[in-house]
Amino acid sequence: MIAKRKQELWDALSAVSPGTQLREGLDRISKARMGALIVVGDGPEVLNVCSGGFLLDAAFTPQRLSELAKMDGAIILSSDSSRIARANVHMVPNPNVPTTETGTRHRTAERVARSVGVPVATVSEDMAVLTVYRGDEKYQLESIPNIL
Repeated sequence: MIAKRKQELWDALSAVSPGTQLREGLDRISKARMGALIVVGDGPEVLNVCSGGFLLDAAFTPQRLSELAKMDGAIILSSDSSRIARANVHMVPNPNVPTTETGTRHRTAERVARSVGVPVATVSEDMAVLTVYRGDEKYQLESIPNIL
């Protein structure tokens, strides 16, 4: 069970590793000093905790992701991150799911990841920090200059 959870986190981190389209989009949001909550997965389990927003079903590009981050609300991607399914979505996960986070965006991201089991990425507007949640796991990404 622990090995499976670690593999799921590894898969989520691979999707946001330097050089990927998703990472480029997250970095654009961070550089613009904006915040974002991005859910990777648009299956029924995700849609059950979504309210409102706009149905897009558009091809993913880093530029589109950063433009959509200007709106409040979550951005929902397909499970392979190739399409932007929805934007400006209000996420309503179970409020009884425990969270260690303090900010609204990060509390919501952690609850969605724990209750739905899909990867969720956040960009902190104030700190420009990128964090990935998957199940009970959390990983704060290093900036690309720090990695190099």
